[in-house]
Amino acid sequence: MQNRVLVGLSLGVDSLATALLLKTKSFFVVGVYFHLHQEAKDLEKVKKICEENQIEFHYVDLQEEFYNEVMIPFADYYLKGFTPNICTHCNAEFKIKNLLHYADLFSCDKIATGHYARIENSQLQIAKDNWKDQSFMLYRLTKKQKERLILPLGEMMKDEVKDFVRQRGYTEIANKRESFGLCFTNGLHYSEYLLNQYPQLKNLENGKVINENNQPIGTHKGFPFYTIGQYKGMQIKEKLYINKIIAEENTLVVGEKSQCYFSTLRLNSLVFSQEIENIKIETPYLTKIRGKDEGNYSILKEISPNHATIEFNQKVFAPMQGQDVVLYDENNFILFGGRIESFN
Repeated sequence: MQNRVLVGLSLGVDSLATALLLKTKSFFVVGVYFHLHQEAKDLEKVKKICEENQIEFHYVDLQEEFYNEVMIPFADYYLKGFTPNICTHCNAEFKIKNLLHYADLFSCDKIATGHYARIENSQLQIAKDNWKDQSFMLYRLTKKQKERLILPLGEMMKDEVKDFVRQRGYTEIANKRESFGLCFTNGLHYSEYLLNQYPQLKNLENGKVINENNQPIGTHKGFPFYTIGQYKGMQIKEKLYINKIIAEENTLVVGEKSQCYFSTLRLNSLVFSQEIENIKIETPYLTKIRGKDEGNYSILKEISPNHATIEFNQKVFAPMQGQDVVLYDENNFILFGGRIESFN
């Protein structure tokens, strides 16, 4: 009997390639279309592709759950003065969680996604295509989640994936321009999205901008619309960069760009992929502070089940409270990751 594997399908090249690749490897592919927000405009096209490829198809409406479990936490982070990477939260707490739930309902042994990462013995590793690597985005997955996860694109380059889809007659999908924005903001900048969701944020206009000497030098539109390292969007005369956000006072602290570089990060909300006993302090580890970050080496200064402190040899630009940080071992497997609590 073929192993049944559930694939979350959209009209993107990566999810389609995942489903078609698994069929070539003799899996019985089951497709599910999660309706997450707005109208399900691609639903009929996805259903047609499944019919063409003898893929069992299911539709699930998760709009209310997505709003409550992803969109509201996203806004809450900004309203607290943090800069979140909502995708790491969404993958672990929503997408993979729901794929596993429906895999059980549809009698599937495994789940698969179109993420660019490698997985071996439930350990996540940087993808072959280093530029497309998304292991960072999956670091918060639990061991149980990873045990049932297949990542067919981890050993492929993006161009290979597109060529594979073209060869199967889906040239339009292969040539479609990739979207790099958040899936639920409909192309809006996050600040516009927040203002649409929370019109009362207009009340934060004319917040104070101060320099390093605590002198007021201008105003801004409200602290949730800014992040460390930003210089645009403030009503100030000089080109200065935000190096601190004081959310409770609706105040931005600005200075030279050099003041946005920091060497020491303290992390909380840790998630371990390897045993903490095997992670050595005073040791350099490849460290990513953003999803598209190639990584720099940091020295692990201290670690406990709840907190870690790392120190970069070369200061990194614009870390921000709430951002994710992921550390890798010498073979590019994830050691652990966490969220920035403080930096200096």
